[in-house]
Amino acid sequence: MEIVAIMGSHRNSHNTQKAIDYFISKIKVEHELYEYNINEKEIKACIACDYCIPHQGECVTKDDMTEIYKKMETCDLLIVASPVYFSAFPSRIKALIDRTQMIYNLEDRSNIKKKKILIIGIGGAPHYPRQFQAMDNTLEWYKKTLSCDEIGFVQFSHTDELPVLDNKKCLKELTEIAEKINTP
Repeated sequence: MEIVAIMGSHRNSHNTQKAIDYFISKIKVEHELYEYNINEKEIKACIACDYCIPHQGECVTKDDMTEIYKKMETCDLLIVASPVYFSAFPSRIKALIDRTQMIYNLEDRSNIKKKKILIIGIGGAPHYPRQFQAMDNTLEWYKKTLSCDEIGFVQFSHTDELPVLDNKKCLKELTEIAEKINTP
């Protein structure tokens, strides 16, 4: 199984990374992990130039997205983990998501492998209605474009007071999702 994990926090080694690490530690099936930390990758914003329309499968911007595109297209499991800033994705991971426009503009997406997607949202604030709604809305077309079936959207709220690794309810959700992956 090929797993791509996108760590979308501007802070390394904090709650978002800990949630990914916890989930990956529960995966028992043989797998290859490709982890992309947005802080360690050069990912420029989409410039909406439409170069990718006549140049199918190519983006005019050359940066680390070239490698990430290939892995997002071929993986078996895609993990998108991110904090919410004002109820939405922070800028660096939003740039990565927006750059998927190149894949969206493909006339033929039949070579994009069907995959599962797990979304992990990290909210520092106490839970409030629609805290993660903008993430879900943003990922609606992203999931379709990348041929994803959602297997979970685990939402950690109030992490400013209850760190990820102390949130038993959400850790249980991640464990249950991992168990489904481990069961053939």
